[in-house]
Amino acid sequence: MLGRFRVLFISLIITVAHLTIVGFTATTSEATSPVYLKSEKEISVRANQVWLSDIFHNIPFERDTVIATTPALGKKFIFRYRDLKTIILHNKLQWRPNSKRVSRSVVRKSKELSLKVLRTLIENKLSSHILNYEVEVDFSTPQRRILVPYGSQQVITIDDLSYDDRSNFFRASIKVDPEISEPMTLLLSGRVHPLVAMPVLKKHISSGNIIKHEDISWKKIRSKHTSYDSISSAEQLRGQVARRPLIAGRIIRASDVRPQKLVNKGDFVVVQLRNDAMSLSTRGISIESGSRNEIIKIRNPRSKKIIEAKIIAPNLTIIQTPTQSALN
Repeated sequence: MLGRFRVLFISLIITVAHLTIVGFTATTSEATSPVYLKSEKEISVRANQVWLSDIFHNIPFERDTVIATTPALGKKFIFRYRDLKTIILHNKLQWRPNSKRVSRSVVRKSKELSLKVLRTLIENKLSSHILNYEVEVDFSTPQRRILVPYGSQQVITIDDLSYDDRSNFFRASIKVDPEISEPMTLLLSGRVHPLVAMPVLKKHISSGNIIKHEDISWKKIRSKHTSYDSISSAEQLRGQVARRPLIAGRIIRASDVRPQKLVNKGDFVVVQLRNDAMSLSTRGISIESGSRNEIIKIRNPRSKKIIEAKIIAPNLTIIQTPTQSALN
């Protein structure tokens, strides 16, 4: 009986020892499972921290840990071989690099904030709260890149805005809150340009063509681009003839157009005499050409008398100063 108990006890010890060895082997195998460096030379991360799994493959979930703080937006942090080796040893991992010249750089994944958004915000604030007219602004550093965290929704507000009317210069302090990271403050400055609405052409007009109502649209243009002879009303354009090819969207000057000739020299024209009591008409021969509202000379073909009349339509005139003898 004693011998049988001894055999069972020895068998139990052997079984426990076997299980201990198996468990130890499994634990050792898991702990020493090799990790692999990610193939990307530059690694983008979205969070504020860099984790082991951002740099290496095959990191067990329970052993993943923070190894660095993400660099500032637009900046880069480089892990060289010595840094990588220190991280591996500190975390008791197994890594077999092919070369001691390996390295990985880390950047914070970002996107560029459009300057157009900031420009519109400043222009609206200037127009509605400081000035009483519409403006455009130019930034002092138009090539500046403003980065915000990727995937964030920005809340943009103007903390302070000042304007110097002598130099037409503005300064603005703008707060950008990306919601997933700390807010940032932008200091911007630049020049302010007042805008005026000017009539322009919707399409190109060739030389000699008449400008019609449907050819005209309105465009807001910086006032400094206008001059004393810039056409500022649609009435000044409608019915005019292009002296030269005109480009759509550009300011038109008085010298670019001329009135349309409604009467040509030698044409037969209708001459009307109107007053409160009667309306008479006759025909005459124009001695000179003219445009709408111009006064031209007309010869009566029967009496050979010369009268003056105002052009009101093609080949239609009206006597400016009614005289009965002029019609005889």
